[in-house]
Amino acid sequence: MRNIKLALLFITGFTFFSCQPKFDLQSDKHLTEIFTKNELKEIEKMIIYVDDMVVEKSGERDINEAYHHLLDQTMQDSSKYLVPFKEEEKYEFLESLDTKVFNEFWTFRRVGKAMYQDSIYENGYQFLELSINGRYVADYLERIGKQDDYYKSEIETMKMAWGLAPTTIAWFLKNHNEFDFTIPKNRLWATVFILSIEEPHDKKMERYLNGKKN
Repeated sequence: MRNIKLALLFITGFTFFSCQPKFDLQSDKHLTEIFTKNELKEIEKMIIYVDDMVVEKSGERDINEAYHHLLDQTMQDSSKYLVPFKEEEKYEFLESLDTKVFNEFWTFRRVGKAMYQDSIYENGYQFLELSINGRYVADYLERIGKQDDYYKSEIETMKMAWGLAPTTIAWFLKNHNEFDFTIPKNRLWATVFILSIEEPHDKKMERYLNGKKN
């Protein structure tokens, strides 16, 4: 059943993607120098997965406008838009990617100790963390940052925060209109940004504890 759901998701995504203006990751020379063709196909799956959600939630058919619309709504109504994916479904998708490619972007970690409703829990819930040592940040964004002050600044912030910092999230949501999401580096950044947003601690704890009861 899981494989059927993922297959339908990819078919839908590729159909949508084919209706959009030409978008070729291989037009970005830094991507092609850092990732192989097969790895770029996996990265394209990530982008299509997010594209499909962005278009559905925004109601916009133009992909650039769809991203801007969603990010606008995220700022205005975070309770509805800040966590755009159901976390179980997002994790299922990420785990379906080639493991090597996934590890160049993120890592799954588990909370060692967590406080919830005046109790302390050990070996708690799983969470997603942006990898600052993977090729996406350490190689790709490093190269982009040599010519782009925004990405240069964000690399420094991510290294200090050991991942996606709250200041990075706040700034991007406020200033996303400065970005053209038809450009590969910006579309990929928006994809990684949206996928990296996690549910709040309390919601994760509720699901974790409900899971332990079942």
